[in-house]
Amino acid sequence: MIPMRLRPFLWCAAILASLPTISRANFIFTVTDLGTLGGSTSHALAVNASGQVAGEAMNSAGNYRAFAYWEGTMIDLGTLGGDYSSASGINDKAQIVGTAATAASKKHAFLFSFATGTMIDLGTLGGDYSGAAAVNNHGFVVGKAALPSGSSRAFFYANGVMYDLGTLGGDFSAATAIDDNNVIVGNADTPLMLGQMYNQTGFIFLNGGMHNISDWGTNTIVDANGVSDAGIAGDEDGDPLGGFGSTGFIINGSLINIGTSEDVSSEDGINQAGQAVGYKVDATLGIFGPQYASIYASGVTYDLNTLVDLSSSNFTQLTEATAISNNGYIVGNGTTKSGATHAFLLTPIPAP
Repeated sequence: MIPMRLRPFLWCAAILASLPTISRANFIFTVTDLGTLGGSTSHALAVNASGQVAGEAMNSAGNYRAFAYWEGTMIDLGTLGGDYSSASGINDKAQIVGTAATAASKKHAFLFSFATGTMIDLGTLGGDYSGAAAVNNHGFVVGKAALPSGSSRAFFYANGVMYDLGTLGGDFSAATAIDDNNVIVGNADTPLMLGQMYNQTGFIFLNGGMHNISDWGTNTIVDANGVSDAGIAGDEDGDPLGGFGSTGFIINGSLINIGTSEDVSSEDGINQAGQAVGYKVDATLGIFGPQYASIYASGVTYDLNTLVDLSSSNFTQLTEATAISNNGYIVGNGTTKSGATHAFLLTPIPAP
């Protein structure tokens, strides 16, 4: 039993903020290449209200390390004794969570705090591994962890204790996001039905229980990636039998599909204003068309490449946006002029 009361999930009926009027001639973000830790590649996975970024970057030895991007500098957060780490969440108190290798070469969830400068091993649910996906401003952490049987379960971590959130009747679950109302979303297996090849769907955990997002109007959702007061963001499988193709969605009381049935898209994060970021593939060229980072705001999806001045940057294409803060910072990944993948930070340009 989780020793806390999860407050009801209240869907916001009104958008709290909106993007400025956008045209292709109006650049509304500056773009920063966050670089690497000496290697070739980096990925940004989370951003807070101060524009501080968390993610993973390759070092000169070719190993990935969790990083925090702090006042123009990429900082290696270290590991739990092994040679690997990756950061996936950061809150407004600069607490960072992710996954790191131990000295025994096991991957465990971690919590890093700049207040102490230490990385804490969050343990597991009795099995060999765990990974943290997100942390809210109360310091509560969610992710997935192994049971002694080896099965994965979504977890909630608070006050030094990791709690198993259960499943939707199958053998797998993983939490992907938590908001400041302590509402948790993620993905879980349901019992496999006759003829099904794929039985994973999104869940929402509130009021002490896990609920299938199918209750909000769809039975093909396979990924719930982000949550805020404005709703849930993720992607929906285009084929309930497990075929190719996906369409981004937002749920804020009802399902909103973003794009067309020919699109391949995903919404990876959502803020309190209902602005969702992710990626889209140009449907005119099929599922193998060019991929671009996108933002959905006030009913319209925009290509983020058209909202920044790439000509003065190190990027040729922004390919995926992974997170957006409540005040409009956006992070993700793009292709540099040398062909490498680097993390980027988009900073809103103040309106005149």
